[in-house]
Amino acid sequence: MAVKFGLKSCQRCGQCCLRFCTPRPDEIEPIASYLKLSVDELIGKYMVIDTPDCKTFFLRWAKHGEEDITGGRIPPLRTYDRGYCILFDEKSRSCMIHPVRPHEARYVRCWKSGNGSDRNEWGISAWGERDIFKFISDFDPYVFAQSRATETNRVPSNSI
Repeated sequence: MAVKFGLKSCQRCGQCCLRFCTPRPDEIEPIASYLKLSVDELIGKYMVIDTPDCKTFFLRWAKHGEEDITGGRIPPLRTYDRGYCILFDEKSRSCMIHPVRPHEARYVRCWKSGNGSDRNEWGISAWGERDIFKFISDFDPYVFAQSRATETNRVPSNSI
């Protein structure tokens, strides 16, 4: 965004925090430690499981609107969330984990042309097919795939 206005440094506008951000598997533990949480607490409080293909699953930061009335996380397919990363503090306009933010967040420099387009720099590129089990040992890909299929095939009630 800043490149469009000829700016040369971060303006703390929060535009980068509107994107999905995926930490690499090796970044999760340092972030949990920084927040003084266990890895399980970090995942339960701030993260959602996602997948591009129902083969490789990864953890990413939830968005502010991806929380249901019970306090649990719900998938973006249900929320169509375009809000800020859950770790972005809108009041102070800053990242709650800035010193240990994921590589993907460090990589974004909106004041540089073409920035953010190299998919090899995205956190999702670091996840393998079995990495999710390091964090959620009882994760069932089949149940997740079925849930996702149900959400994408659901007919809106106003179209019946």
